[in-house]
Amino acid sequence: MAALLPVHGFVLAGGKSSRMGEDKALLRFRGRPMVEIAVEKLRGFCGEVTIAGNRGDLSEFAPVVMETRVNVGPAAGVEAGLGVATEKWALFMPVDVPLVPQGLLLGWAEAVIAREGVVASHLHFEIDQPAFCMLRRETLGKFSEALEGGERRLGELLKRVSDGRLWVYEVGGLACDCPGAEEGRRWFWNVNTPEDLLEAEGWGET
Repeated sequence: MAALLPVHGFVLAGGKSSRMGEDKALLRFRGRPMVEIAVEKLRGFCGEVTIAGNRGDLSEFAPVVMETRVNVGPAAGVEAGLGVATEKWALFMPVDVPLVPQGLLLGWAEAVIAREGVVASHLHFEIDQPAFCMLRRETLGKFSEALEGGERRLGELLKRVSDGRLWVYEVGGLACDCPGAEEGRRWFWNVNTPEDLLEAEGWGET
């Protein structure tokens, strides 16, 4: 097994799952809870893995950090994660993207760590994917300040805390096979509704 990276991985699982009609974190994708799939991918290369969200019932999959803010979207999970991160870097991914390849996440993390001067990064494939973000642990103070100031958009929060040191990483540049347009869209497909789940389960293996 390769050495783990100085990255604390977090699965963002604080959403309300209103469109799904049931809890997405525990929703089974090809027979396995989506939170278990996400945790397993991060454990392949992260020094620590934690679930961010007010969900004590998910502790059987990984330790859980509770969010302290409400109605601020995924930013609440990012703030909570930064507050308990034990590694230099914190990496965040949504719980509802079961098809994103582990190799993509690993290649991105390695590239960010190796890039001098960067304090924050997020993925981009056709559009920005700010819920896939990495931040240095010391950005917590600025992140919380921006939230206190009323900002809720995760992409804008990343810009504010980075002071020009944000790296928007194009997925095609990762150290894995460059996806075609359709394949890449499947990687970042959010399972938000029962129809989304059925469609995603009909695609290739994770």
